[in-house]
Amino acid sequence: MIRIQFELTEEKNKDLEALMAEVGVRTKKDLFNNALTLLEWALRERKAGRVIASVDGPGKNYKELLMPILEGASTGVSRGERAPEPALK
Repeated sequence: MIRIQFELTEEKNKDLEALMAEVGVRTKKDLFNNALTLLEWALRERKAGRVIASVDGPGKNYKELLMPILEGASTGVSRGERAPEPALK
């Protein structure tokens, strides 16, 4: 086993504890594992060229999730490299 330690502000810790209570997770380890599972899935989907979004049922309207950590996956940028700047038109 490897131990990982984080430093958080008191406010961020309260946010985490509130989130844990909302979703019924008992430990920060469980919260972290669930978050990591979701991120891994999102990265696989972006690498496959898919959009990560929430969709409302009736209107089929969607809102795309925009996160810098996912943007590199969609462009095929490897770790440590920056995505190329978009070309100006």
